[in-house]
Amino acid sequence: MKVLKYIGYTILGIVFLFLSLIYLLKIQREAVKSRLDIQAAKNLVIPIKKTHSQRVYYGGHGLGWGGGDVKNLIEFNYLDKAYSHETPFILVLFRLYKEDFYVVYYDRETDFNNITYRFYKSNKKREFEEIKATTFPKHLAIQNRFWCIECSDGSKPEELIGLEPTNMLGTTTAKLWYLIEGKPEIYNENLKQFLKEYKRKYITSSE
Repeated sequence: MKVLKYIGYTILGIVFLFLSLIYLLKIQREAVKSRLDIQAAKNLVIPIKKTHSQRVYYGGHGLGWGGGDVKNLIEFNYLDKAYSHETPFILVLFRLYKEDFYVVYYDRETDFNNITYRFYKSNKKREFEEIKATTFPKHLAIQNRFWCIECSDGSKPEELIGLEPTNMLGTTTAKLWYLIEGKPEIYNENLKQFLKEYKRKYITSSE
């Protein structure tokens, strides 16, 4: 009986050590830090510290495990005050308007089969609150941060293509305009005409 008891304790110990090892491996994270210089307003460039982290991914994509729990942190200073915002999303737009910061993120973490964009605004406490797309200032919706630094297809931020409707088909800015106008289905009408009208009403008139 004592032998069986010792064997049982040994097995439990091995199981405990194995589970502990898996847990320790699972909580290990890897982080990449970078700096972004983004033009937040006319004649105003704000340096942003960006930290991307996620759980360590072990092995190849086919047989590996781990990863996930993505966190993206942005930190910056404005008028000697510190701001920070952490989400699992990817920064695509960062603007300052009437002393408030407006931010848009690309959200592929919530539902990878229903990728969308999320809109935020800073408050007096220097925190960021999520707002509806339709309340986002229409003239600010021009992507100024591109997450693909060296895209194989040569893609560039929309502000580098002159916001010409013909060149904007399928771009992030076009999608933002649709969401802001309350049109979540992007190809449900004449896209070029929609972009032309949006630009005329909100972009050109604000210049």
